[in-house]
Amino acid sequence: MRRTMVAAHTGCGIHPDNTIASFLEGMELGADIVEVDVRATREGRAVLLHDDSPYLRTCDYEQLNEPAVRLKLDPIYAEHEVGSLEQVLRLSAPHGTKLNLDLKSPDSIEPAVKLIREFEAQSRAFITGCSDRMTELYPDIQVMRNTPDALTMEQMERYGDFAESLCSDALRAGYAGLNMNGFTCLPPIVKRAHAAGLKVWVYTINDRPLMEWFLGMGVDAITTREPKRLQELVAGGENAKRL
Repeated sequence: MRRTMVAAHTGCGIHPDNTIASFLEGMELGADIVEVDVRATREGRAVLLHDDSPYLRTCDYEQLNEPAVRLKLDPIYAEHEVGSLEQVLRLSAPHGTKLNLDLKSPDSIEPAVKLIREFEAQSRAFITGCSDRMTELYPDIQVMRNTPDALTMEQMERYGDFAESLCSDALRAGYAGLNMNGFTCLPPIVKRAHAAGLKVWVYTINDRPLMEWFLGMGVDAITTREPKRLQELVAGGENAKRL
């Protein structure tokens, strides 16, 4: 049975989401994967931000990090600078940490691809979120297909057909796997995806019973704000196998 990877959601510790301090926490906790949200500044620099802002279209990276502008973005930036994807790649490179780069806008695609190639991180960086035509334009970059956050009644009633269609489309389009809201992921889709050589990631799972459910299902990665709790469950399962 495959080992499920622990993916630390940004903000998994005491520091605010999408800060370099938060990213370092994810690495220090020993997560297999650390997730960050990515947008682009006016000059096309990839930065760590979840929400859109007009300042992204009027400021370059240095201007965005001026104290007065940072405060307008969010009060958390009174104590934290706006981080960059370059920093994330540089800090994670010596450790080989895998990355979930959740691209929030089409204009963040090219800057992210450029940096992944520059740091030769194609084997450890995975794109989620906005991925328009990426598998076609950048076949060397690993892209996870984001699936619907909710399913229709018909999709639930005919879940096997939904799983077959989704996996066939993802395989045909060249995706590395599926990035799924935990509420939509059921065993048939995991079985079908694995048979096709596709990975299955689920998000954002923080409660122990749900973690155990998805571990039993054999998903490839679980994104969580509670990585220590998930690590303990993964380790417990591995120890049980050895006994």
